[in-house]
Amino acid sequence: MSIFTNEEIYFRVWMKVMKRLLTTILAIIIFATLFSAISYVPSSQREPNVYYFGFLETFLFVVIYSGPVYFLVGLPASIIIDRLARVLGKHYGWKKYFIQFGLYSLAGVLAGFVFSLFFGGTISSEEVLPLSILGLGAAIIYFHVSLLVSKIRVKEKQQASGTEKKKEDL
Repeated sequence: MSIFTNEEIYFRVWMKVMKRLLTTILAIIIFATLFSAISYVPSSQREPNVYYFGFLETFLFVVIYSGPVYFLVGLPASIIIDRLARVLGKHYGWKKYFIQFGLYSLAGVLAGFVFSLFFGGTISSEEVLPLSILGLGAAIIYFHVSLLVSKIRVKEKQQASGTEKKKEDL
C-alpha cells in the first residue's frame, strides 16, 4: 500500500513535466539570445549593399529552428540522461554533476552529428563540426538551466517547510 494518494502522485508527475517544459523554454531563449549576440554584425562593420540579419530576426529564426529540436530531441534525451545519472552517480555532488555534464555533452554532439547527416548528407568536417559544436552548446545550456530550475525548486521546498515548522511552533 502506498503512502501517497493518487492526487499527490499526479501532482508530482505534473510538477516534473512542468519543470522540464520550463527548463526547455528557458534554454531555447538563452540559446537564441547567445547565438544572436554572437552572430550579430554591428552597423559600422557591415558591407554596403549586403543584407545582414538583425538581432531580433536571428533570434526568431533560432527559436523557430532550435525549438523543435529541443522539444523532440532534448526532452527525451534529458529524461534518459537523468535516469542514467541517477543509476551511475549514486552520490550527489560533484560526481553526479560531472556524469551528467559528460552525458549531456555527448548527447549534444551526437544530436548535432545526426542533424548534419540528415540535412547535409555527407560526413565532412565543414558540416559536422559546426553543428556538433552548436549541439554541444545547446546541451550544456539546457543542463545548466535544468540545474538552476532544480535549485530554485529546492529552495522553495525549504522555505515552505520552514514556514510550516513556524506555524507548528505557534
